[in-house]
Amino acid sequence: MQLNYESIIQKIIEITGKNRAEVESKIQQKTKELSELVSRDGAAHIVANEMGVKLYDLFSKTSYKVKELKAGLQNVELVSKIVEKYETRTFKKNERTGRVASMLVGDETGMVRVVIWDEVLINKSDEINVGDIIKLQGGYVKENNGFREVHAGSKSILEINPVNESVGEVTGKHERSVTSKSLNALEVNDFAEVRGTIVQLFDPKFYPACPECNKKVQDGKCVSHGVVKFNFVPILNFVLDDGSDNIRVVCFRDVVGEVIGVEKEKVQGFMDNPASFQDYKNKILGRQFVLNGKVTKNMMFDRLEFTASKAQELNVQEALQDIIS
Repeated sequence: MQLNYESIIQKIIEITGKNRAEVESKIQQKTKELSELVSRDGAAHIVANEMGVKLYDLFSKTSYKVKELKAGLQNVELVSKIVEKYETRTFKKNERTGRVASMLVGDETGMVRVVIWDEVLINKSDEINVGDIIKLQGGYVKENNGFREVHAGSKSILEINPVNESVGEVTGKHERSVTSKSLNALEVNDFAEVRGTIVQLFDPKFYPACPECNKKVQDGKCVSHGVVKFNFVPILNFVLDDGSDNIRVVCFRDVVGEVIGVEKEKVQGFMDNPASFQDYKNKILGRQFVLNGKVTKNMMFDRLEFTASKAQELNVQEALQDIIS
């Protein structure tokens, strides 16, 4: 099996717990040690071996749990339970027309979307009901807008409620997969985990939002829900620096409280008394956070920005221990 650079990087990070910047630094150092006589992929193989990551043992398996699925995996076998079944839709692409079926499935480790392109399997999927167990063989894993998906084609096999197969209680949510990246490696539309120090923090702002869809309300009206009794939603902007680069971060709603470290009601209090935020501001500057979110492009200022969907203060002692180990 030919393993590409990104697959090797992700597996080293997953097994060792090291961050991407550290792994890539080792690979660059190894390339220089070998006088540029090996490719980047070859150097990555060597580093993986030195760090005790047996790549081919890991990638040769075919039976997976949901949490183990990674984009690029082929010939995947997945036993899961149907959580939600979606309507089969028809598509037309260039001269080709066809149908595609999809469903949300899960196991004890999480949830993932299954997408079926083969007409025979689509007809068979009509027999599937929520709560059924399916065994899919010969699938392949792709990433779509940050979400992992298991795709099934003409070479795939689908069994409904197979004998001697069981799935425990489905846990977790259908979540985007994120890759840990240094700030200087971020690209537009990345869904990533970043970590760094807050070096600049701006006062929170508030905008009137629809309680149903969170869209901005203008003149008391939501474009989707008409006249509504709106809420004020907080927005917090700050600059994060990880040593490789810095980036402007924006967060909304509950994530604002996660950064400031206060309950939602306390955040709302800053709207009425902006001066009360200054004490929190002085405490937050210099703190380190781990953020999950999406990279966007601010066209007005021609710069990358990061919209955080999750924030957690970094435990410095644990992070140092990871580096030492």
